[in-house]
Amino acid sequence: MRMILSSALVALAAGVSMPAVAVQNGPGVYVGFQAGQASSSNDRIERDDLSFSPRAGYQFNKQLGVEIFSTSLSFIEVGYSFNRNEPAHPEEHYGIAVTGAIPLGERFNLTGRAGIGRTKMHAVGFGKDDYKETDPSIGGGMRYDFNQHWAITAEAMRFTKTKVTVISTGFRYQF
Repeated sequence: MRMILSSALVALAAGVSMPAVAVQNGPGVYVGFQAGQASSSNDRIERDDLSFSPRAGYQFNKQLGVEIFSTSLSFIEVGYSFNRNEPAHPEEHYGIAVTGAIPLGERFNLTGRAGIGRTKMHAVGFGKDDYKETDPSIGGGMRYDFNQHWAITAEAMRFTKTKVTVISTGFRYQF
């Protein structure tokens, strides 16, 4: 495990330390990873420490792209009784989104997203089954491009039907 972590850090450092070149962010495939914290409007669940979100997408031009993503929500149930009426809580979301960027310079961008996906709901009540909700998502954030391949990102994303907010930061690599 330590070897994998060390290798990942060396690869990240090598990518960031590449000579600065004109940032293209033109057409191309990209992958990314976000880590952050999820919160919910439901008072019967509490936040867990981390939420993870791997992503892959295609950038059509500097302003427009599309991506598929998955977000772990990892909520912990507060210890209530085994009542059949206990609400289910969101456990994982996966979806597709249209992404946009407004360049504020050569390297800094404001970003936005609008998407749709499925949220897995974990049934807490005794005798209830897990189910999935169709859940629209919206979000906004920032991206700083180190070079034509590596970028660091920060964003807030809201799943509107299940009322979950994810605040995260991460990186993106464009091929």
